[in-house]
Amino acid sequence: EIELFEPYKWQKEMITATGKNQQIYVMAANRVGKTYGAAYLFSVLATGKYPDDWDGVRFPPNQNITMWALGYSSETLRDIVQTELVGVPNQNWKFSGGMIPRDMIKDSVSSGYPRLAKTVYIKQHGGGTTKLSFKAYAQGHEVMMGSSVNFIWIDEEPEDRKVYSQCITRTTNTRGVTLVTATPELGVTELVRSFTQDRKDGQALITATWGDAPHLDDRTKSQILDALPEYERDLRSKGLPVLGEGRVFPISEESITISPFEIPPHYRRLCAIDFGWTHPTAASWCAYDADRDIVFIYDEYREKNALPAVHAAAIRGRGKEIPVVYPRDAFQTEKGTGKAVSQHYEDAGLNLSIQFKNPDGSISIEVGLLEMYQRMKTGRLKVFSNCTTWLDEFRMYHRKDGRVVQKYDDLMDASRYCATSVSRFGQADVGVYAAQNIESYTPNLGL
Repeated sequence: EIELFEPYKWQKEMITATGKNQQIYVMAANRVGKTYGAAYLFSVLATGKYPDDWDGVRFPPNQNITMWALGYSSETLRDIVQTELVGVPNQNWKFSGGMIPRDMIKDSVSSGYPRLAKTVYIKQHGGGTTKLSFKAYAQGHEVMMGSSVNFIWIDEEPEDRKVYSQCITRTTNTRGVTLVTATPELGVTELVRSFTQDRKDGQALITATWGDAPHLDDRTKSQILDALPEYERDLRSKGLPVLGEGRVFPISEESITISPFEIPPHYRRLCAIDFGWTHPTAASWCAYDADRDIVFIYDEYREKNALPAVHAAAIRGRGKEIPVVYPRDAFQTEKGTGKAVSQHYEDAGLNLSIQFKNPDGSISIEVGLLEMYQRMKTGRLKVFSNCTTWLDEFRMYHRKDGRVVQKYDDLMDASRYCATSVSRFGQADVGVYAAQNIESYTPNLGL
């Protein structure tokens, strides 16, 4: 039942996202708890039994609400979605075993499919009734037509894009929420692309890999991976769709990530910024161990729709003495003020000191990517495991028609500027970077 559920960190992020967004896509690996977590969220909203620390969407008390739960077929609805929410009915159509307490289930209507309800009516904790409808989207988007809905949960992404469009339409009048939980087996669909490469205000992408699921031990993960073909392993273990012609960095995440440690004062450090407005402004911080020729990406920043002064303050807060590399678009001027972008940041006190160039003097994207990839392959580029936004971009960074897809790549660009410049322009003795709650140690890189 809902009182016994303890959400993981990524499940808490999913809940929080519903309080700020109308569309949420949970792109997750298999067996990380995406269905279980969504069932918990759904059940709290359906019953109105909000925990004290709840920061997700809330429905007013004493208000009748409508919620939909969608699955591929009647069979999957019954065996997965209905089972998680209300359990399985007995011969008298009394439910038990689901997330929603059975004493809060008022009534139900059969769908005609064995032991699958069409509608379940749920008592709300603060008064009012929730009408929960189960719908199989394999029957087509036409079954989604109807009245306004407060919350819709789609378990696994439908092939028919119109199903999702209908759901968005149904929640428009109520300012409701549509949640998709999926392992992206359909690849980079239009819907996946809208959340990963062209995300708008009101949309949130939540990712979850096996590393985000403490209940999966190393032995279990190893057994599952051994049973999978190579091409499915990233899909099943990381929730990564098959990406166009392939990832820019075709290398395992595990081979480049390292636990955070205190940066020794003799390492050279550098920051790089990628300017944005409608897309995020991003910054990446690198440290360089000259003795072993290793670059560490150790910190990240990404934010959109904020003033240069806000970005500058956040970057200075990580070490105002650290030099900052900037791209050539820093000299573009605004139509209104005639000021260059770089001038706004310098006025805010940011130390923009180095214009980006590759070691060969060019600004070629491919030259920089090749240097980064060679470092990754030879163990000379490592990324702190707490750079989670960086890792999200890394997983989705891919090519189409031979060219790098330049969307959802802000940290990738910033880290390219930084990683290829830190050995030349990085500055030592700028203080010790201390990650919060991280003990100082010398990392074992296996070199």
